[in-house]
Amino acid sequence: MQPDAPQTAIILSGGGARAAYQVGALRAIAHILGRNARMPFPVICGTSAGAINAALLAVNADDFRRGVAQLTRWWRRVTVKDIYHGDLATLARHSARFLASVLTGGAVPAKVASMFDNAPLTDLLARELDFSRIDHQIDAGNLHALSINATSYTSGHAVSFFQGAPSLRSWHRLRRRGQPTRLATEHLMASTAIPFVFPAGRIEEDYFMDGSVRQIAPLSPALHLGANRIVVLAVGQFAGQRPGNGEPQYPSFAQVAGHALSSVFLDNMGADIERLTQYNRMIDRLPASAREMNGQSVKHVDAFVLAPSRDVAGLALQFVETLPATVRAVLRGFGSTQGTGANLTSYLLFDRGFCRALLDLGYADAMARRDELAAFLAGESAGFLPFPPSDPA
Repeated sequence: MQPDAPQTAIILSGGGARAAYQVGALRAIAHILGRNARMPFPVICGTSAGAINAALLAVNADDFRRGVAQLTRWWRRVTVKDIYHGDLATLARHSARFLASVLTGGAVPAKVASMFDNAPLTDLLARELDFSRIDHQIDAGNLHALSINATSYTSGHAVSFFQGAPSLRSWHRLRRRGQPTRLATEHLMASTAIPFVFPAGRIEEDYFMDGSVRQIAPLSPALHLGANRIVVLAVGQFAGQRPGNGEPQYPSFAQVAGHALSSVFLDNMGADIERLTQYNRMIDRLPASAREMNGQSVKHVDAFVLAPSRDVAGLALQFVETLPATVRAVLRGFGSTQGTGANLTSYLLFDRGFCRALLDLGYADAMARRDELAAFLAGESAGFLPFPPSDPA
């Protein structure tokens, strides 16, 4: 792959079970490109649950349609028990150990300072992913780089762990850095470690939380890895949810937690896309002679942003009863099975029905913009893409 050739990155953001939406959109992209199309995204960046989608795409970089098909099968059959323990015995034991430590002043046992134990996910990833294929895909020219984002509990820095072409180098910016490594299951477990929800993930001598936390520039890793065009598959409405009718109610724990997670998964991405839009406007106004700085050219970075056309939290409410009874009781106690509190439920609702509904929504949303997507993937300029997207239905 020529280093100066246009390179399109795909950014798969975090959002728990909502990441099924991204796979529906990827199915549409595979349909639009046709059966014999090469991998359209030589640079793949994933965070949290989006990191799982990113890794599966990367190990199948020699056959994009196969990778998308594998992801589709994975999300169509996933259940809560594949991701975290939802049975009464495990939840009770988990909570009791944490409470006992707090009341006695002892140290909190490892992996207990969280709502759920996601040990099953480790086993699932070990079965489904062959990370040894990444080097092969890079050597064959099918993949330029895969980046998995996590946030250090020790330093608070956002770290982009990447595996890619030999020409790529590490980078250091304010409270964020890119670190070359050989990616493995522990990087995915670290990237998906939503604070208070799932245990911290350990990489070498440090512990990490979900990569969306403190990721102040989500588009940056793709640019550092050589991309000059970006497709962003988000998992929530940047415009927010519509307020309900009637008297406002004091926010429940679930509403507080849900909005905090929405801030983690959406706000930084939205702000970075806005910055890119302003940057592009500025570059487009510069004369050609002013676009050269210190021997390097400053270029417009095209972006295509796809986000759900409807309220995902509202969709989740239709599937609450499919959760294990114990998990449902916990979430109901938090106020997460009604109103805007359902945001929290939507991140944890690894249910086949809900995930299949998200797959269908992602596919429909992408196909509704089929002509735009086809033109963008063919290398045509995106021009001005309105941001933020329209209000959710």
